[in-house]
Amino acid sequence: MTELWDIYDGQARRTGRTMQRGIPADGDYMMCVHVYLYNSADKFLMQKRSYRKETHPGEWDITVGAVLSGEESVDGALRETKEETGISIKSEDLYFAGRFKKKNKFVDIFFVKSDFDIEDCTLQKEEVEEVKFVSADDMIDIEKNLRKREEEYMSIIYRAIKHLGIALCNA
Repeated sequence: MTELWDIYDGQARRTGRTMQRGIPADGDYMMCVHVYLYNSADKFLMQKRSYRKETHPGEWDITVGAVLSGEESVDGALRETKEETGISIKSEDLYFAGRFKKKNKFVDIFFVKSDFDIEDCTLQKEEVEEVKFVSADDMIDIEKNLRKREEEYMSIIYRAIKHLGIALCNA
């Protein structure tokens, strides 16, 4: 079944229109979520994207996905985390770090602390090849230097890490 997404305007308001999975038309936006899942030891869960993915195949990343039509970004964060990793999280445990605007999408960024073992993960093979825990410093290195996240995006990540008291060695 094809995913249906709400179309947003430049101020992140729903327009009342929808689109099928794809790239929004000029002037239209979609809503995405990025979920930074970490544990009490300040280790972050990283996912190796499936080699069958259209974008960034085989690259390490955090949980990401599009918000479906009718969902709020919190709902999308919960659903994507469960679908891709098999880990259930609760909305009340999500920390909203901020919203980042790109060319044709908004990205709502969430952090959530959850203690689980790698063996607890059930991977959605269409999306994820493997998972691993990394330090906060390694997660930042992946997001900044491998994924090439924008400076404004990384500012949101750094502010959240500071706010949440997550330990960095290379701060």
